[in-house]
Amino acid sequence: MGAPAETAEAAPPPSRLRRILRKLWWLHSGFALSFGVGVMLFARAGLAHADKVMIALFASWTLLFVALRFIVGPANRREDEHVVRKGLRVATNYVIKQFYQQMFFFLTPLYASSATWSFASWNWWLAPILLVCAVLSTMDLVFDHFIMERRWLASAMYGLAMFALLNVLLPLVMGVDHLTGLIVAAAATPASVALLSFSVRQVLSPQGALLTLLMTGVMLGAVWYGRTLIPPAPLAMAETTVGHGTLGSYECLPASKHDIRASQLDNLRCGSLVREPGGLKEPVIHVWTFKKHEIARLAPERLHCDGAGEVFRSYLPPEKLPKDPIGMWACETFTVGGQLVGIRKFEVVKADGSSTLEPPPTGGSAGSAASSGSGT
Repeated sequence: MGAPAETAEAAPPPSRLRRILRKLWWLHSGFALSFGVGVMLFARAGLAHADKVMIALFASWTLLFVALRFIVGPANRREDEHVVRKGLRVATNYVIKQFYQQMFFFLTPLYASSATWSFASWNWWLAPILLVCAVLSTMDLVFDHFIMERRWLASAMYGLAMFALLNVLLPLVMGVDHLTGLIVAAAATPASVALLSFSVRQVLSPQGALLTLLMTGVMLGAVWYGRTLIPPAPLAMAETTVGHGTLGSYECLPASKHDIRASQLDNLRCGSLVREPGGLKEPVIHVWTFKKHEIARLAPERLHCDGAGEVFRSYLPPEKLPKDPIGMWACETFTVGGQLVGIRKFEVVKADGSSTLEPPPTGGSAGSAASSGSGT
């Protein structure tokens, strides 16, 4: 008896043309990634024109919503598509990728420069996520066949970009403070994602409207209680220092000290140099902490110094000094809305210059040396 017939045939290998096209798509992805890096460099160097760029991107983002809602994606695909509609969908999908790339690559350095890159803060998390989305948007095969084929994933990506865009756009263009921009961005994002993922009829139904309001409330609560975890982009801390002693004749920022002796805490002061395209939208406050406990919350004076940016300086009142000030200190800069701008750590050491953080000597002479301290 002969061998049984095979129930399934192996899939034919891809044709040579298909293999060539696939390689060309990967080459295009490499070009798109290189172009995105150029956009990131422009975003860092061209912040003086960021408001005009953001307006153009917001207009493009509005068109992107229309395209995602009515043209591309599996929900808008038909079995008997005409060549014209299929070509329109492919072209629209390509344009969408360009919008995503420009948006994410432009926003990434803005949030990265505004974030506080320190283990004492977690408000840097948004910049890496934006960068991952930017890189994914350049990978044509991944974007076309995985992200755009899953409406929930495309909607989540759109919602993240819209939230990040509005959070920057409103203070930059409308001149509102950062907390107001953050709240408006959080309130607008759930409704936009809902309208992108479902029909208008579904969203306006009792169940849909209730779910949208619920998600809006969750977003508003999250940004209100977690606002220290979201950087106030595009406001950035250029430099922050801590100094002491007699005020210099031409001093703007204090001289940078990492270790300060406990016997030399007179005129202890903190300075913050902050920059924002179009000027600052709100003042800042200084929060002095000792061993992670708040000692004082002060409104610093605003200094008129030469150069770009604004300098804020505060003096720690002598009565706020604890009886034993030796240990780790920090001067934290916040917006008046409560978003973290930057942290400056320093250590108060013993009067002889030795630090309590140093390990005890294991042998030999017990000489003391100044600790290296903790930087920003």
